Amino acid sequence: MRNHLPLALDLGILIFAWIVVISRFCLVRSRHARIVTVLILCFTAVDTLKAGPINDILAACLDARTVRLAAHVLCVIAAAVAAWAAASAANRLRPARLTSGVVAASAGLIALDGLAGQRDHVIEAVHPQGIAVAYFTIYAGSIIVFEAYAATVLAAAIRTDKPNRGLLAPSATVVALFFATGVNALTLLWYAIRASAGDIGPAEQFQRNSNGNLFAYFTLVVALVGAAAVVRRTSGDSAVNRSSVNVTELQVLWRDLTDAAPHVKLDMKDLDPDARTVRMITECIDTLYDLGLDPATVTIADLHSSSIEPYPKTIVNSGVSATDVINLARRWGSQPLRD
Repeated sequence: MRNHLPLALDLGILIFAWIVVISRFCLVRSRHARIVTVLILCFTAVDTLKAGPINDILAACLDARTVRLAAHVLCVIAAAVAAWAAASAANRLRPARLTSGVVAASAGLIALDGLAGQRDHVIEAVHPQGIAVAYFTIYAGSIIVFEAYAATVLAAAIRTDKPNRGLLAPSATVVALFFATGVNALTLLWYAIRASAGDIGPAEQFQRNSNGNLFAYFTLVVALVGAAAVVRRTSGDSAVNRSSVNVTELQVLWRDLTDAAPHVKLDMKDLDPDARTVRMITECIDTLYDLGLDPATVTIADLHSSSIEPYPKTIVNSGVSATDVINLARRWGSQPLRD
């Protein structure tokens, strides 16, 4: 649905969100942060389609139903990206399953929208009205499924994998926001069900009319959360901020290295945060020694190389320090995303 906010507020939210997206792509380059940036991009793209003057132009060039369908598909993609962000933080990625879910849900929405015909009517008003109910069942159901997956992954990781809590906090914030969008999707399904029964009350009508405006506010909140990382990255004057970035990047490096040499891992459940950080650095050093990797040149691909020779003299003799590990962690987070 089209936004009906005052023009200055509508475009202000949109411009701010795009600034955050572009800034994050330029400045916040860790793999996990890029996934969160893609999530903010999805929200911003949906709000762009809903923004008053832009929506009017697109509806005139195409039709209002097509624009709304595109927004709904992007919402489903956003829900999947939120699940991806949560899984990335918890090191439990299942991108193939998420992709399959997005493709299936999007195909269902597109097929039902095409089957409905009657392009001059909103989908809730087409006959038979069971099409609208099926359409919004897929829409709301897919968002709820992705959210449930993200919540389950996060809950399991928080309970069993304490060293990753630094990465889970921003993901938990995103998932909490998506619970709000999931409720919004369920209200659209409820409206379709009531419309099929011919019983639209004031509450249902108000919800439908305010749907676009709500998403603009959702976009603003997501953009504000995303802007915090940009501020931390650009401030440069806070030792606390620099330290938090280092720990986040260190966790990514630690996971990748110790997955390649799991025998170096020790149970860290009972360690305090500082002790966990020291232990992660130690295990990174142990892995580099064990696999014979040079912290100045090692890449992700080297971890899976069959030509690795353990304990080469050049690495053993040169020594690997905590500073080497931190520098590697910074570089590691800027490498391309993996599947």
